[in-house]
Amino acid sequence: MGAMGAADADGPMHGLSGGGEEKFFVSVRLRPLNEKEIARNDVSDWESINYDTVIYRNNLPVSERSMYPTAYTFDRVFGSDCSTKHVYGEGAKEVALSVVSGINSSVFAYGKTYSEWNY
Repeated sequence: MGAMGAADADGPMHGLSGGGEEKFFVSVRLRPLNEKEIARNDVSDWESINYDTVIYRNNLPVSERSMYPTAYTFDRVFGSDCSTKHVYGEGAKEVALSVVSGINSSVFAYGKTYSEWNY
């Protein structure tokens, strides 16, 4: 993972003290392979190449690859080796705790989970 730049040092909620200002901070966590996928020697189709970009390593024939984007940029990308605690600390904690200061905030999480991974 790359280091966050100076502009990001104050976190995703930096500058939200004034009324009417809105900011979206989009972060992505790449899901680690589960036990079944590891047993089958599967490889993830997605790779985090730095702190804000993921690439899709598609297995399509070369003639079809140019039809699909292969790199996507977000505010923050967490690799599959990042713990849930790390993702929360960098991606949601400040937003979640800002409610105590009277700032309307939301954290929206979406994606595939397994029952033993729910927190």
